[in-house]
Amino acid sequence: MNDSHAAETHPPSTAPARDVTARLTAAFVVGFVGLSTEIAYTRVISFKLFYYYTYFVIGLALLGLGAASAIVSLSPRLRRADTVSLVARLAPVAGVVGLVSYAVVARLQLDTQKIWASAVGIAGPQFLKLLVMSIALTMVFFAIGLVLAKLIVAEAHEVRRLYFWDLTGAALGCLTAVPLQAWIGPPNMIVASNLALVALGVWLAVRSGRHLAFAGGMGAVALAAMLLAVSIPIRTDATKTLRVDQEVLAGDWGAVFRVDATQTTKDLITLNHDGLWGSSIWRYDGTRKTTARFDIDSRQIPFAALDEPPENMLIIGAAGGNEIMAARTYGAKNIDAVELNPVTASLLRNEFAEFTGNITEQPGVNYVQGDGRTFLARSDKNYDLIWFVAPDSYAASNAATSGAFVLSESYLYTEEMLTTAYSHLTDRGMIVSQFGDFQFESAPNRTARYLATARSALNEEMGGKQGDFANHTGLTVEGVEASIAKISTILLFKNPPEPVAMERVTKVVEEIPDGRVVHLPGVDGTGEGITAQIISGDDATVTRLVADYPYDISAINDNGPFFWHFTPFSNVDAMFSRNYSDSEIAIGERLLLMLVLIATITAALFLWLPFGLARRKSTVKVRGKARLFLYFASIGLGFIFVEVAMIQRFSLLLGFPTLSLSVSLFTLLLATAVGARYSDRFGANVRVRLTATTVALWAVTLLYLVISRPITNVALAWPQGARIVLVFAMLFPIGVLLGMFLPTGIDRANLTAESQDPDDDGRLVAWCWAVNGFFSVLGSSTGTILSMSFGFNRTVVIGLLLYVVAAVLLSQGGGEPATDEQADPGVTGADDGMVDAAAPSAG
Repeated sequence: MNDSHAAETHPPSTAPARDVTARLTAAFVVGFVGLSTEIAYTRVISFKLFYYYTYFVIGLALLGLGAASAIVSLSPRLRRADTVSLVARLAPVAGVVGLVSYAVVARLQLDTQKIWASAVGIAGPQFLKLLVMSIALTMVFFAIGLVLAKLIVAEAHEVRRLYFWDLTGAALGCLTAVPLQAWIGPPNMIVASNLALVALGVWLAVRSGRHLAFAGGMGAVALAAMLLAVSIPIRTDATKTLRVDQEVLAGDWGAVFRVDATQTTKDLITLNHDGLWGSSIWRYDGTRKTTARFDIDSRQIPFAALDEPPENMLIIGAAGGNEIMAARTYGAKNIDAVELNPVTASLLRNEFAEFTGNITEQPGVNYVQGDGRTFLARSDKNYDLIWFVAPDSYAASNAATSGAFVLSESYLYTEEMLTTAYSHLTDRGMIVSQFGDFQFESAPNRTARYLATARSALNEEMGGKQGDFANHTGLTVEGVEASIAKISTILLFKNPPEPVAMERVTKVVEEIPDGRVVHLPGVDGTGEGITAQIISGDDATVTRLVADYPYDISAINDNGPFFWHFTPFSNVDAMFSRNYSDSEIAIGERLLLMLVLIATITAALFLWLPFGLARRKSTVKVRGKARLFLYFASIGLGFIFVEVAMIQRFSLLLGFPTLSLSVSLFTLLLATAVGARYSDRFGANVRVRLTATTVALWAVTLLYLVISRPITNVALAWPQGARIVLVFAMLFPIGVLLGMFLPTGIDRANLTAESQDPDDDGRLVAWCWAVNGFFSVLGSSTGTILSMSFGFNRTVVIGLLLYVVAAVLLSQGGGEPATDEQADPGVTGADDGMVDAAAPSAG
């Protein structure tokens, strides 16, 4: 198409108003069901397996949608079928498939560790189980994708309205995800979403007067499948501490993670976070008898370092109140205790209040449910002690990342957070952090990275001269090697401590089983290992140590807060045979790379191979298909890159990833829907429209990148509702601009295919939809890889560059059908980029 060509306008659909309403309603329901099901499954899989498997959910969801589009593009029968009639049959089938698939996912029990750390004979069966589960998940979204692809292809001339209602439904699914998870739980969300698909099919059948018997029969099957699904408890991974047959005293699903309380001893209740040991609730009556355990526990170290009990202290990660009990035992007067998970807070305040002596209501105790960083930003207090209570534990990291496009990012350990916490210390104050390192002697990754980050953030505040960091920093360690009990305690002092205080700490450490001093100001410690060298070495030495270390322990900041990303993607293969006693190292990274590989192979199977087999000679050749392929690939990758980085970044402002996913994705989808709906109102000339849109997109997004940090620093102190409004206001313009690209591409695909035979009607549109879907699969993983490797800002810029590529491709024109004389039979495949658009399906 050249610039003089009119805007891609088409005659309105001649379908009856009732059919149009039915199609728009179907698009809305499918959008809602697709997103709410995807978000619910990220929680279920995080509980069932581990947080990094949520990438499989995201990738498999997009994979199923893309595969469905490919099938529609290859099947003339599907494309020619009456849309309402077909959706009336497909929707209830999709609902039943979804219910049965959930039953399969819940019932299967895996031991995923064996996949990575066992011989082939042992790993093979576990891999097959994972494959079965993956297929079950893919089928859920494949069935949904068939309905959506049929709607888009059949009503390509109405793509703006259909896309608007599909994205609006998806946006509503995101918006309601957090409250629904807290209200009915993710499993019931999945069941309800699939029943909604069945109800859609029944409604369409009644409305049209067709397929009533089929719809009624599928409704009955769906009810039976629902009873099956809800009767099957979710079987967690064999390595998890929570077993399906274990008695649960209390617990619930939460927006952050699931909590299950189990009795360990008469004086101890264990809180399992997403099926893993997470924290404890101890019996407490306010007497020394119920806190005698602290006499040989590292929790006494911070109090030994102070010359007198803290007047004000802050606990971040209060969980079951163990640290509150320690603080009261050692005389702390005013205790602010912050816990992120509302389920944990509720258990401590209600079900186990009597068990803990109503610890949250004790004088001087302010137990708050919320995010630690937000709480500190809103506080005008200065503290003698700010205590980060091992929120990096395996269960906590599992919980902190569930349900989002993230791999263990944490804004509690960044340079910015350390600087903020340090500014809230009194002259005698200190920051205390504790970490669990399985192999402290050989690979103290968590402790080393925290020290490197603290040194980078606080060296200037501590004086900035050689030795100042060492004079303000202490490190002790306890526990046996290769045990989660191998706990390090890091002390960051506002001012160098007095020698007598360090003598008290040394004495206390001697009372702790397997405890030892690595470094204390003015005290001889071991002085060995990378942790001691990071504390006491000069800047050049520390830079070299960090660079030469086999894992990535460089300092992290808010632009790339991936604290647990220790394995660079370039080194993943080299660590295949490593010791897997530390289960987090390299597994999440490997899964991301595997997902990229799987998506690439699947794209070849569902796109290149079928179209290649179906291609045959035709008198009508279509120029510009390669351009269309690159266009839809570019916007598929570009949208996901921008989306992933935005969601991850707003986790800081909104408090936790699931809320960020819900609010950010809701805003982007709703704004994209508006942009798509009204994209044809912004100029008739395609080149002018896309150029203006791309320039505006760059301007708005770069402005956001420039102002996001100062705005976030100010807005962290705002109420949550105000922060949600701010995110909406910042993201909405970006989403509107992003939404203009896909309908413009669909218009071009429609025009390109105008001369096709009737059997090929809609095929090119479906193919473009499939290309976009498959590259979205790639984007969900590669976008996260880019964020982890280069930071959020660069990932967004890469996404913007892809939109520049897309705008240039479509603005160059082309796409009109060529005549026989114009077509060059010798370059049919090369110019098409794929295959002839006019070639009918192979069957």
